[in-house]
Amino acid sequence: MRTLFLFMFIACVCITGSAPGQIKTVETRTSVDSTAGDTTVTRSVIVSSSEDITPRTSMLVVNPLKFFLFYNLSYFHRLSSSAAAGIGFQVPTIAGIDGFGVNAELRLHPSGKSLRGFYVAPNVAVNRLSAGDVKTTPTSVGILLGWQWFPGDEFAMGLGLGVDYYMGSVSDEDSDFGKYDGTAPALRFDIGYAW
Repeated sequence: MRTLFLFMFIACVCITGSAPGQIKTVETRTSVDSTAGDTTVTRSVIVSSSEDITPRTSMLVVNPLKFFLFYNLSYFHRLSSSAAAGIGFQVPTIAGIDGFGVNAELRLHPSGKSLRGFYVAPNVAVNRLSAGDVKTTPTSVGILLGWQWFPGDEFAMGLGLGVDYYMGSVSDEDSDFGKYDGTAPALRFDIGYAW
């Protein structure tokens, strides 16, 4: 429970700290007309907005929501102003299950701000898992809609929602799982480091 509270607290601080910047400046200017000796006081309010334009070409992230099933780490690299490619690996956290998995993802940024803002990400993943004599190789293809932002200079956060289609079979034909295929929702909350 304490871990969940800490996680929610950090998420709230980071989300509120990453709101688009807006700066309000109140100025008072005084000028004196040297010929007539009149003093003119001008008051103005200036409202401006700011945007993070720090160039980032690489990003290393983990998805802590996935730690219930897999330890994971992903690396993304900027390919162009509108695309980034990523590759990752994962290992099971559940006792009695061995194996590993790899995944690949292409993030398309329609805004032309690669590694920042809204993205659409087709992805594929392959896992090789075993529990005793039972072995399986689940494979998935999916699509994700997400948002990536940087609340600190190098601190990266991302949130995504999508759907994955799983396919595969279990080596033990007598198993209740036998063959499986179908869709499942995908939720991603990434935190990491970008440079």
